[in-house]
Amino acid sequence: MKYTKEALTFEQQADRLLNRGLDADRDELIKRLSSVSYYRLSGYLYPFRCPESDNYLEGTRFQSVWDRYCFDRRLRVLTLDAIERIEVSVRTKAVYYFSHAHGPFGYCDVGALPKLDPAPDLDGRTACII
Repeated sequence: MKYTKEALTFEQQADRLLNRGLDADRDELIKRLSSVSYYRLSGYLYPFRCPESDNYLEGTRFQSVWDRYCFDRRLRVLTLDAIERIEVSVRTKAVYYFSHAHGPFGYCDVGALPKLDPAPDLDGRTACII
């Protein structure tokens, strides 16, 4: 299969969206496309497409699409922040328990990690990175 589509400039991308019925200020649209990309935004445009067409439903405003994109971005940041906090908390508890149970270099003791299959280093000994 040969891919025959040519790369479009931001101006050409904006014109394509405008020709398909997107209601937007062309200069603002070009600015957004140059910072976010056509293909990233196209996912947010998808619900506004006419059935069986590449055109957009009448009244589709770019600001509505941009608002959805910004909401999604904020939600992603909040979610990743929460995940990071949970990860740090779990790691802190694990390290605290492990270091008190096995000492500061307990991770070098294969017996302290009974379910791990340690990879031997080049000399055939169990590798321990400090």
